[in-house]
Amino acid sequence: MKNFLTVLTAIALFGLIACEGPAGPAGKDGATGKDGVAGKDAGFVYFEGFKADLKCSSCHNADTDTVNNVAGRAIQWKHSVHGSGTASEENRVSCVECHSTEGFIMKANGATIASDIMTVTPPGCFACHSPHKKGDFSLRTTASVSLTSNITGVSASTFNVGKGNLCVACHRPRTITTSATTMLPDPTKTAATDTLKIASSRWYGHYGVQGQVLTGVGAVQFQGSSVYGSTAPHSTMAPISTEGCVTCHMADYAPANAYGNVIGGHTMHITHKPEGSSTTVEMLNGCKKCHSSITKLDYNSKITTFKANLDTLKKLLVAKNWIDTLDAIKATSSAPLKIVPASRGGALFNYMMLIHDGSKGVHNPTYANDVLRSSIAEMRK
Repeated sequence: MKNFLTVLTAIALFGLIACEGPAGPAGKDGATGKDGVAGKDAGFVYFEGFKADLKCSSCHNADTDTVNNVAGRAIQWKHSVHGSGTASEENRVSCVECHSTEGFIMKANGATIASDIMTVTPPGCFACHSPHKKGDFSLRTTASVSLTSNITGVSASTFNVGKGNLCVACHRPRTITTSATTMLPDPTKTAATDTLKIASSRWYGHYGVQGQVLTGVGAVQFQGSSVYGSTAPHSTMAPISTEGCVTCHMADYAPANAYGNVIGGHTMHITHKPEGSSTTVEMLNGCKKCHSSITKLDYNSKITTFKANLDTLKKLLVAKNWIDTLDAIKATSSAPLKIVPASRGGALFNYMMLIHDGSKGVHNPTYANDVLRSSIAEMRK
């Protein structure tokens, strides 16, 4: 009897399946959520989507992410300024495109950032790479970058140095906000009646001037002074012409297993001072691709020369009471700094540009030292 009931049940189920009709039309799409198709805080996958036929195991395995050394690179990144600095604190609408992964992705994808992003992460893996969308670790973008000029009468320039374009998408100057009390430097205003007014202690092109210094643009050229040299090889000679900033900042440190997670690679550090040591370790593998005989970062004493020139210019600016000893411009909205003739303010502008570059002249030693010498001469007139 039991077997008979089982057979009847099987026949009944077969009949139900066999009589099932064709599928009906697809239902209407639901309403768009409050944050739209790419929600503001929806996460990287929602922002990016997946490449067709992408297989997780192509990159990830059961132990650690060894296929592309993701885990190791992430440890290096944690030691970088991107990963451990204060970059991610700026989540404001005008800052977040460079100071966070979320903002950078939105900007790179052409999205409009209309408001502050409350929850952000530091510029990390997904800022520079889009592995789930592309299926590989190629760079998110290598499009050329327009570099704003903050000098009256000088046009913007174009940065186009291979993979370095991704870096300079953020390491570029911002626009100085002008008003009746804050003006741009103007090298043509040389008369005793020409006055430059500065009502902001942030009268400079921000801290992202590395793209300008590397390509030898952005500093005030004083009338009558010699044209600044540009050290063209640092932006045009192979391999920098295609690899850009990666050439020096992301070379792997050798010998193997010595400071490998705190210098070179995705740390992007060129130097490192080991704990308890008075000697700074220098990572020169990238430099040696062009300078085969280099043994120290202060190649041909270019850093020594830069420091001496920078110190001389600083003393002149401090003596004028234009900056304090901590390099802060002594200007406020209630007590604007006034410089006569206006053209001389270019020396202050050039000083702020070169200290914010942060390379001690290494990015472009000929250009940097020419700018400093010219600025010193202008201050001594």
